[in-house]
Amino acid sequence: METQGAVRTTHQSLPELDAYPANNGSMASSAETNAQTCGDGNICGDAPKTRDGALNLELEKLPEDTIRHIHSLIPVQDAARVACVSRQFLRSWRCYSKLILTKKALGLSDDNSEGSEIRYISKIDKIFNTYSCNGMKIKTLRIDLHLCESVSASYIDRWLHIAVKSGINELSLSLPYSRKKKYYFPYLILFDETATSLLQSLYLVECIFEPIETLGIFRKLKSLDLFFVHITEKGLQLLLSKSSGLERVQIDSCTEIICLKIPCTLQKLKLLIVKACEKIQVVEISAPNLSTFDYNGVPLEICIRDPSQLKHVYLSSYMPSRILSYVSAKLPSIARNVERLTLLSRGENVNTPMLPHKLLHLKSLEIKLHRSGESPIYDIFSVVSFLDASPALESFILHAERDAIIHDCVAWDDLYPRGESAYKHNCLRRVKITGFHSAKSLIKFVIHILESAPSLESLMLDTTHGYGQKAGDASKCTASKRRGKCSFMSVRDIKDANSAVEAAGRYISGRVPSAVEYEVLEPCRRCHTGSQTVDEGWWACLKQRSG
Repeated sequence: METQGAVRTTHQSLPELDAYPANNGSMASSAETNAQTCGDGNICGDAPKTRDGALNLELEKLPEDTIRHIHSLIPVQDAARVACVSRQFLRSWRCYSKLILTKKALGLSDDNSEGSEIRYISKIDKIFNTYSCNGMKIKTLRIDLHLCESVSASYIDRWLHIAVKSGINELSLSLPYSRKKKYYFPYLILFDETATSLLQSLYLVECIFEPIETLGIFRKLKSLDLFFVHITEKGLQLLLSKSSGLERVQIDSCTEIICLKIPCTLQKLKLLIVKACEKIQVVEISAPNLSTFDYNGVPLEICIRDPSQLKHVYLSSYMPSRILSYVSAKLPSIARNVERLTLLSRGENVNTPMLPHKLLHLKSLEIKLHRSGESPIYDIFSVVSFLDASPALESFILHAERDAIIHDCVAWDDLYPRGESAYKHNCLRRVKITGFHSAKSLIKFVIHILESAPSLESLMLDTTHGYGQKAGDASKCTASKRRGKCSFMSVRDIKDANSAVEAAGRYISGRVPSAVEYEVLEPCRRCHTGSQTVDEGWWACLKQRSG
């Protein structure tokens, strides 16, 4: 590796990552300094330039904290290499505090040969030994062991002890899902409040975490992520009670939680994500300033003591669960001030009733309807009840899989009479429907929007689930964005999309006001035609592009 211009270099051989230069004294961590950019002061302005006009920086003139900031942004392997050719980066390397230990970062992502796991673990272990022996600080640590099924718990324990002892700020540990013997997180290392008081982010995947009363206080912990972590309700309550500064909490696939209680002591909590906790039945939220709630699972009892600050709500279920019906009945009491609402439902089999109360502040609504494998009986037109209950709605997006709603095909002699809607959506400006097809109820729904939204600015009907091009435009192939071939569409999908384009032209296009930006997206004509199979379409596209 070479440096340009006036950069002074040290003529050292490139060391392995486990052979760090000796630490000749403690220095402030880059995480503890305020980084400066080249735009500050006159550092870059007077720098000489090369013949081609490129900036030629003299590293000696850059402030030391700027060097450290630049160094901290470089992956660990490259950071070690650049330290071998620059005295400035060598000094920075001795206090390099950001350890991202993944196979990619350590240059082992292509090593799939026998013994690769042992080599990976060995390299990580040597890195920690070097940091420990030289008294080097670790402020950010990410260890990815999701492919290391045989890694010894004693190794992980020692690594975590070294990291926590050095005053870590961010800790991320990912373990394999298929590990037969679950790893017990060494909670003993979290007894020391000197260590726990510095931790700002904790991210754990696939381990057992059992906090006890003597757990230290996490004074600065802002972010907590638990994925497939075996933790009891009592243990989680204890952890939350010790972490009053939390701003975001994510609990994913923690199967021992039945009743989740978010205490009122979490005054700074803004984001709560709860997903795939199979046994959970109740969520009680007392945090007064929660602004975003994201829940994935079957409908359950949700109690929010003060929902006044809750502005963004995401509710989803990948199992048949009647999410839309549940939301229409419960949402006004859960989040009366919601401004952005996203709903995902699979196998919705009950038409959405009228909402009992208005959602006066709702500005953005997105609904995703997935099929469940059973015969669809959901009438998409019933979604109108959400629009009618949202007088401030500005943006509406609908994703509808073909077999998620009733597909009552339109006969070409059917006509929808023009008329006035009982409700006016005066604020609705943008509408996008992905998965648009020729179902009568869906066409009727679009016509309803056109007749009841006088402020509508744009309407997009995508017949291809996000992979199409504007109808009649053959100049651009979607293959240009997707590795040389169009996205997959079955013969049935192509046929349905073509029918949808025809239905849009017959029933909708003539009703669209001239001031509305109107688009119908259809399958790529270069790759997908009704007479070709999907593979033939891809091959034709590849030949045309290579020619």
